[in-house]
Amino acid sequence: MAANTVTFRGLRDEEVYEDFEVEKAVAMESEVVKNFIEKDTGMEPLRFPIPCRNIKSGKVLEMVLDYCKFHAHARSFTIPDDDVKTWDNEFAEKALSADKNQVTFCHILLAANFLQIEDLFCLLLKAGADLLKDKSVEELRQIFKIENDFSEQEEEAIVQETKWTYA
Repeated sequence: MAANTVTFRGLRDEEVYEDFEVEKAVAMESEVVKNFIEKDTGMEPLRFPIPCRNIKSGKVLEMVLDYCKFHAHARSFTIPDDDVKTWDNEFAEKALSADKNQVTFCHILLAANFLQIEDLFCLLLKAGADLLKDKSVEELRQIFKIENDFSEQEEEAIVQETKWTYA
């Protein structure tokens, strides 16, 4: 491990671990890591891998770290805000379209929460909200692959009880 790097240890699959080494500035995008490095915990995070067992796959951790790399470098090289917004929008779209049922998107969102990367978390929350905005019940069922198990009478009763949501 290089002198000024931090290693994240994530799962490649259920039992095999994979290490991701990044610059310290990249790792500091995470509030968890930042607090860990800045506080005297008795452990040296620059020498030991940071375990990320809550992050479901190496692909997810890699995408999160790509986000962190871009933003750390954007601050260092003062990349214009418009370029950062464009990159962020493309990243969110890539996360949303990584698989048909948005599992990867949800895991990236959870990883951003776990590592306390607030900007990434907010970006993905907004992307998720935009995905759902102005969608009908049927469209939402298609997006999330939810089978309609209501009878016509049950569905009509629900519509009558919640008319305000259909306005």
